[in-house]
Amino acid sequence: MLESFQAVDAEFPWFFPVVVFIFGACWGSFLNVVIYRVPQKKSVVTPRSFCTTSGKPIPWYDNIPLISWLLLRGKSRYDGKPISVRYPAVELLTALLFLVVWLLQPPLIALPGFVFLALLISGTFIDLEHMILPDFATVGGMIVGVAFSFFIPAMHGFGASGQPYFIEGLRSGIMATVGVLVGSAVILWIAVLAETLLKREAMGFGDVLFMGCIGAFCGWQGALFAIFGGALFGTIVVIPLMIIQKVFGIKSTGVGRVENRTMEEVAESEEAGETKAGAGEDQDLKMGTAIPFGPWLAVGGALYYVFLRGPVDDYFANLQAIFYTPF
Repeated sequence: MLESFQAVDAEFPWFFPVVVFIFGACWGSFLNVVIYRVPQKKSVVTPRSFCTTSGKPIPWYDNIPLISWLLLRGKSRYDGKPISVRYPAVELLTALLFLVVWLLQPPLIALPGFVFLALLISGTFIDLEHMILPDFATVGGMIVGVAFSFFIPAMHGFGASGQPYFIEGLRSGIMATVGVLVGSAVILWIAVLAETLLKREAMGFGDVLFMGCIGAFCGWQGALFAIFGGALFGTIVVIPLMIIQKVFGIKSTGVGRVENRTMEEVAESEEAGETKAGAGEDQDLKMGTAIPFGPWLAVGGALYYVFLRGPVDDYFANLQAIFYTPF
């Protein structure tokens, strides 16, 4: 089978990239369903896809990833209301990321990468819209990431040493577990320290669990990069936005008070009668305003997994060689 795969790839080098792009766009379409329904605690299987403005079922020809939105000119066929640009954006983003990871990584790393990227994308857009991180992208991601690591040792650089496959899988699974523990512990201590200094809740437990998912797929090196690299990218984006809003008087809407909560934390707050501070009101994006950190963690995790695994691992290896003194 592997020989057939290589033969097709050699004869038609464009074939698998095209298939992966289409596959990614289709998965992006499904992720849109997940992003819309999971926060509402609705099934992602039933009912079939429906128009969110009119409530009518969507026929197959209006549900083709990327193409249907363009043919409909971004408007519902039934009532002419705009269809959010988020739908084609998620489909295109997923397709492009799937394609890039396929082109840059070996197939054994790209295949679990599809699952990892899907978790990051769905978690990111849910967090941006609802300020929560769903359990399937946090706890579920941890479990799936560790399981993949046992069966695909190449995820963490094992499998080429000549050791029995079971041993290599065990080493890879341990590396994934260490990634879960290190990533979760570091972000937890950052949250505790920030809460102590700011005298208020700075981060929900969803971030901690999300880092566990990233650590399971990326190991402790990728987890650390996601935390500090994500914070750097977030700062690079947020500070210019603050300046633009200050200069031009642009308002942001619906920024929640508590960021990155789990579904259970949201349910508890709703039962207690708590509402999101500022929801539906215009607010300035300024110091002290809560912003979701999950998307920046996802950016860091995706960058490590797709582009920067080699350089980041080499950096930590060199750092370890400098500070490690054998007895």
